[in-house]
Amino acid sequence: MKNKLLLLLPTVLFCWQLAIAQWASDPMMNSQLSNMTGEQVLPKIAVCDDGSYYVSWFSSESGNYNVRLQRLDKDGYPQWDDNGLLVSDHPQMSWLTDWDLTADKENHAIVTFQDIRNTDNNPVAYRISSNGDFVWGPDGIQLSNNANFEPNPVVCALHGGNIVFAWPSEAEIHLQKVSPAGEFLWGEEGLVMSNPGISLTAPRLFPYGLDFVYFIWHEETGPFWAPNRGLYLNQLNESGSFMFAEDKEIYAPVPSGAVVTTEATQYNNSSILFTWYGNDDGNHFNCWVQYMDGMGNLQMPANGVVVSTSMERNHMYSTATYLEMPQEIVVYFSEQDLNQNQRGLYAQKFTQQGVRQWTDEGLELIPLSDNDYSLPMASGVNFNTMCVYQAYEFGGVVDSKIQAVMLDGYGNFVWEDEFIDMSTNQSSKLHTEMAAYSFGQWVVAWEDERNDGGDIYAQNIQPDGTLGMVMTSIETPEITDHISVTLQPNPFISEVSFNIGTPENGEIILEIFDIHGKRIEIIQENKQEKNHGFTLDGANFPSGFYFYSIRVNGQEKFGKLVKQ
Repeated sequence: MKNKLLLLLPTVLFCWQLAIAQWASDPMMNSQLSNMTGEQVLPKIAVCDDGSYYVSWFSSESGNYNVRLQRLDKDGYPQWDDNGLLVSDHPQMSWLTDWDLTADKENHAIVTFQDIRNTDNNPVAYRISSNGDFVWGPDGIQLSNNANFEPNPVVCALHGGNIVFAWPSEAEIHLQKVSPAGEFLWGEEGLVMSNPGISLTAPRLFPYGLDFVYFIWHEETGPFWAPNRGLYLNQLNESGSFMFAEDKEIYAPVPSGAVVTTEATQYNNSSILFTWYGNDDGNHFNCWVQYMDGMGNLQMPANGVVVSTSMERNHMYSTATYLEMPQEIVVYFSEQDLNQNQRGLYAQKFTQQGVRQWTDEGLELIPLSDNDYSLPMASGVNFNTMCVYQAYEFGGVVDSKIQAVMLDGYGNFVWEDEFIDMSTNQSSKLHTEMAAYSFGQWVVAWEDERNDGGDIYAQNIQPDGTLGMVMTSIETPEITDHISVTLQPNPFISEVSFNIGTPENGEIILEIFDIHGKRIEIIQENKQEKNHGFTLDGANFPSGFYFYSIRVNGQEKFGKLVKQ
């Protein structure tokens, strides 16, 4: 059993390391989130609407993998004690499967994983508030309890407040929708997806509208060590019924386990970008990309488009990002010789329809060498894209570094130094995770063996390539309840009116941000009366969720908007 009491190390030796709270500006330092003995592994990170972050990980304590959670404000200051909250110390296997973390509309953390508290391997879930309260009880809720092997649960927080979970169960996939209070909304057993003779695996979930969800899964046939694997998508409504008459086939089954990894990322709360890599011809590897718009229509040719037509080299470990303003797609990938001894970093740009823009072979960022550039993660802001990756001498990760690079829409380097070091401590770094762009920064978390068998570290980076404290217009005001705001209508179709009441006169600044924290509108006026009004023209805004900041004389009020 567990509670919110924290396990603090008694020694003074490590305490100074966690005292470095604000985001480090020195890539040798970084922010250390754990300093307990034993492995601290498999971190996950989620960003909240207010710019704060949750980081969760497995902590090997007394022979058991416990689950821990820390909350950081947007400046990198931990909000809970050293090593965070102990979420669960229930019995865990001696080896770990994948798991998931997200933040819901009330900025609560939703953590889901599997353990063996009831002997069998079953998924569980916890909902934890920003104050550290265990909303679903000290032991969370058990999503399933049967003898099937049920690893790798995933979670999706819907915009209306409910939460959907999915997990594989032998050849099936099970789904359950849970209310914020912890009630099962799809029956005690949830939904069971199966297809006779076919194994359904690797579910993914994305929100749509207020209470719908995109459901993505693999279908596999043949032996488990070399399956024929295809990727499919459908949409579930609030009651769990499929909305598409036929499943969307992202790529058709390919033989011998040719698809190695698949990545999917959502944009505008509706469209989804896919990228994957695998074997396309004997011993040759390539990467593909596919884009689905907000209406569920695949925009590129069937089975996606390759990032490079070259058969003289391998193209692997792809990661993609979608730029909403120019409506373009950029894919970063590892370029390798056919023996996989020489490796570099490349990029390719696509139109929504899959037309390659940076030649048929992609753009060389780092030429092939004896160094390895692996595990890339992509994101973007405005017209620029950014990639975070690990760099180390091929054959070992003891001297691994974390670096970042940013490109403009023409493929030019944005930063003067071209490649920015985010972590330079000569140590093994594993399982890097990056949160979406929010409030002027990206934040990366990873496990790091610089001190012992592994601790959890984090680091931010800004669009100008600098590390450390973010100096944006929304960082300094005091958040207050002295500002009252009435919106009409909300949700809105074309225009929304803000009626603002404050006890003081002065300059009012209204800023509108998209779901990624990018400012898309600003209005400034002088207020000379107790109540003041704005009318925002949002006719050209894409449908989805937004949030606003209203500042008056150094005080600030946040809120949400919905464009239908």
